[in-house]
Amino acid sequence: MVRDLSDLGWRFEPCEGFIEHVGGLWRREVEDRRQFAFVSAPMHANRNGVVHGGMLMTFADRAFGFTAREASAARRSATISLSHQFTAPMDTGAVATLEPRLVRLTGQMAFLTGTILADGAPVMEAQGVWRIWRD
Repeated sequence: MVRDLSDLGWRFEPCEGFIEHVGGLWRREVEDRRQFAFVSAPMHANRNGVVHGGMLMTFADRAFGFTAREASAARRSATISLSHQFTAPMDTGAVATLEPRLVRLTGQMAFLTGTILADGAPVMEAQGVWRIWRD
């Protein structure tokens, strides 16, 4: 069962397409910062019984993409590159959070970085570049 984060100010966004298959994401704004979360479940586990790295990469990709679009007022964006470094395993049942940081924004590109935390402990560092299309 997915834990409900709405009492903590999070808004659930089930999304469509691929993201719907991985359970959707939570998001909130704190002051001028965007924050994203997902509650890991057994379906996110790999053969070692911890959250699959692909789920963490998907989470970072989605959070960075949202941030690139919103920060630039773009109508759409696409991932150019996403680099990551795993720092620790994430147990299923843990809540992953990410507060993307916009490093640089140009007319057509957004550069982002962030750390995924699992119940407050770092599990993955990520950096990425997004192509943006503005109206």
